[in-house]
Amino acid sequence: MVLSQGLATRFRNHFRSLSSLHKMEDSFLMKNIKACIPPLDLSSHKGQAGRIGVIGGSLEYTGAPYFAGISALRVGADLSHIFCTKDSAAVIKSYSPELIVHPLLDWPNSVQEISVWFERLHAIVIGPGLGRLKETFNVVVELIEVIREKRIPLLIDADGLFLINEKIHLLKDFMSPVILTPNKIEFERLCAKTNGPSGLSQLGKYVTVFKKGAEDEVYSVDPAVQWKSNVGGSGRRCGGQGDLLSGAIATMMNWTLANKDKIEIETCDKVLLASSLSCYGASRLIRLCNEKAFAKKGRSMVASDMVEHIHESFEELFGQ
Repeated sequence: MVLSQGLATRFRNHFRSLSSLHKMEDSFLMKNIKACIPPLDLSSHKGQAGRIGVIGGSLEYTGAPYFAGISALRVGADLSHIFCTKDSAAVIKSYSPELIVHPLLDWPNSVQEISVWFERLHAIVIGPGLGRLKETFNVVVELIEVIREKRIPLLIDADGLFLINEKIHLLKDFMSPVILTPNKIEFERLCAKTNGPSGLSQLGKYVTVFKKGAEDEVYSVDPAVQWKSNVGGSGRRCGGQGDLLSGAIATMMNWTLANKDKIEIETCDKVLLASSLSCYGASRLIRLCNEKAFAKKGRSMVASDMVEHIHESFEELFGQ
């Protein structure tokens, strides 16, 4: 999509004015997100609201994939699959019987064993608790190639971003949406590879970068879908919050993509807009969970406390 410099500037200024979160602008975005949320009625069957895959989980890091997977379920996905190493599987299973755990990441023929499940998944998260073993990264590189071929929506976080920084070419030629969710340090590393924030638009046609921080911000090839938001949250930055965000985005990305024809904004790419809306909705949701948990627990708040507030926060924001 090619825009004149003046038109691009107008779009950018319009959407970045959301940093002040004018009531009407925020309401407009939330209205479009709500239109994409599947209703809770008797017309649907198990799986229609989302089947999410999480590729991550290693000997040292078992909490991260749990938080991503359980967040996807609590937000409203029907099924959550965790693809992890053998040593981490029993631990992750012990956290929750709701998660479907596959100890295949370090299995012989792991790429083949994992990729057969991809046909069932609506979105995939790569990175939570992945670790940085060379052998694991080799498997993930091949899995990303399968995901690209099958055009499955993809979110990359945590150690997955470390891999992308090493092999940034992996994002090229994706014809399905990809969302990167770097924190401040990870964002700086990514920008070092792209010669600054302006170079992020060269990562790929459907790549969206969601920078997490005191102020969340979305960067996109289409400047019309960019936004900033600092609503909610607290000063408590315990581990696991980014994993909760990843699961929430993956679930909402499935919803917004499946219902992109219901989105009323007509001036931009609907796929990129669906990615942006899913990031915005998840940002608002997880920040509100953080705010509510911090109000009760203060400095002792941990990510598990936030999980308990997903339902009431979702209902408060989206009304269903």
